[in-house]
Amino acid sequence: MRIIAVLLVFYCQLVAAERLETRWLLEGRLSIDLPSSFTVMPESMARIKYPGHRRPAEVYSTSDGAVSFAFNYTQTEITEAEIEDAHRALSGSFRHAYPNAEWYRSGVYEQSGIPVFILELTTPARDSRIHNLMMGMPLDGRLLLIAFNTTVEQRDRWLKAGHAAMQSIRVLQKMSGNDKDQIDG
Repeated sequence: MRIIAVLLVFYCQLVAAERLETRWLLEGRLSIDLPSSFTVMPESMARIKYPGHRRPAEVYSTSDGAVSFAFNYTQTEITEAEIEDAHRALSGSFRHAYPNAEWYRSGVYEQSGIPVFILELTTPARDSRIHNLMMGMPLDGRLLLIAFNTTVEQRDRWLKAGHAAMQSIRVLQKMSGNDKDQIDG
C-alpha cells in the first residue's frame, strides 16, 4: 500500500509539471502555452547555455536548465514569402554542422494563417544528446526563432509538452491606426 501511495505522489508531480499555462511574450505580441513549472532562466545560466552576443531575448526553462524554450527575435528582415528560403538556409546549416543528426521532420507549414518552418532533430552535445524542436516565423517584418530543447534523457517526460506549446503559439496582429483609434476613442 505504501508503494502505491509513493507512486501516486510521483505521478501527480509528473502530471503537474506538464500542465500548460498561457504566457505573453515579446511585449505582448506572442502567446504560448508553456509548462507551468517553467520560469524565466536566470541571466547567469543563460550566459552559460547561450554564450556569445546572440543570446535569445527570452528563455524559459526547468530549474536546472536542461529543458528550455528560447525566443530569439532576430534583426533579420523577412516576409511571409521568404519563409521557405529561410527554412532551406537554416536546415542546410544544421545538416552541415551536424551530419550525424537524427532528423524527425523539416518543412514549411501554416500555423494560425502564418507560414512557419519547423526543424526537429537530435544533435550531440558535450555530455548528452539534445532533442531540438525549432520554429521560425515572420513577426512584424523580422524573423522570430523559437527553440524547444530537451536532453534525450528527459525527452519522454517533456517532448509532448514541447509539441503542445509550439502548436499553441498565437501572434497578435499589428493594429492599424484606425483600429487603435477605435480602441482609444
